[in-house]
Amino acid sequence: MTRRTKLYGGVGLGLVLVALVFKLLVLRPPVPVTVPPPVVHRVAPSPVASHVAVGRPAKPTRRAPAPPAVDPTLPAPLRLALRHHPVVVAVLYAPGVPGDDAALASARSGAAAAHAGFAALNVHDEKIAEVIATRLPGTSDPSVLVVRRPGDIRFLANGYLDGAAIAQAAHTVR
Repeated sequence: MTRRTKLYGGVGLGLVLVALVFKLLVLRPPVPVTVPPPVVHRVAPSPVASHVAVGRPAKPTRRAPAPPAVDPTLPAPLRLALRHHPVVVAVLYAPGVPGDDAALASARSGAAAAHAGFAALNVHDEKIAEVIATRLPGTSDPSVLVVRRPGDIRFLANGYLDGAAIAQAAHTVR
């Protein structure tokens, strides 16, 4: 064995040991939490309330509106933005890459000008990168998407766009 092979083997063994220690000390399974069953209190109707209610039609109960339908295969930041806004401007970016910060700021200002939602999709996140690679092969960062609920991509531009162009694209998609 050469000295270089011994060195690489020692470094590799050290990394494996560090990973095992990290797994044992930091990555512990969550402790199961036991929740007691909910307590249900029943209140007997008062005779006054039943007397007043006689002769009057019962008021219909209001239900909370159902959340809007959003495509569950979209990345989490985009799904969240689509729950709150019918049209969302999303930007693909990679932190630390020159020009991506400017594209991110431009997309944010364009979304605000169009009164649309905004979602930043970091392509260094594996889950986001997988979804983008599957749905939009050939896209690069920075890219700007205008997405309409439930998840239809209505506009896609690779590269930098200024805020006014992004706002116009979002207005057109509405």
